[in-house]
Amino acid sequence: MSDYITLDLAKSHLRVLHARDDSYIELLIKAALKAVTNFIDKEFSEIEQPDGSLPEDLVFAALLIIGDMYQNRAAQTDAALYVNIACERLMFPYRKMGV
Repeated sequence: MSDYITLDLAKSHLRVLHARDDSYIELLIKAALKAVTNFIDKEFSEIEQPDGSLPEDLVFAALLIIGDMYQNRAAQTDAALYVNIACERLMFPYRKMGV
């Protein structure tokens, strides 16, 4: 699943230049992509583009989630969790809406 977002892309988004957090960032990539699939209630295979990549807005939503989890790792346990409005707006067009 983490093939959709590379470690280099995530580190660039986070502005991380060192390798100390690489394994942690890889875990965040997996968690963020899982959060996106949970929100849209679809497997990525259903929405992959012809080249096997994800739509850019879903990649960016995952990067926003990664950034939030990386920057606020301690705060997430003390405060109520919420979904970033920008993330929701990026993911809503792909969300399965059914009964």
